[in-house]
Amino acid sequence: MQLTESQIEATIIDILKDMTQDWDLDLNEKISPETQIVEDLSFASVDIIHLIVSIEEHYKQKLGFQELVMRNGRYIDDITVNEFVEFVSAKLNGIS
Repeated sequence: MQLTESQIEATIIDILKDMTQDWDLDLNEKISPETQIVEDLSFASVDIIHLIVSIEEHYKQKLGFQELVMRNGRYIDDITVNEFVEFVSAKLNGIS
C-alpha cells in the first residue's frame, strides 16, 4: 500500500507534537512542513536520533536516515519537516 505525503506528514507532525509536548517552547504557529527541526523546535542531536527511531518504529522498518542527515560526510545543520516527509515517502514507496 502506497502512503501519501499528507499521511506521512500527519504522522511525523504527530510524533513531533508528542516529543515536544512537555517542552517549554513558544510555538506561535503550529508545526508545519516549513518548521525547522533545530531552529524552530530546539532539537539537539539526541532529539533528532529519537525522532528517527520513532519514525522507524512507527513504520516498522529501517529507512537509512544517514542519507538525509549527512551530506559530504558531515551532518547537516538543520532540516525541515517537509524534508523528513519527502525522504520517508520516497523510502516507503520505493522511489529512492
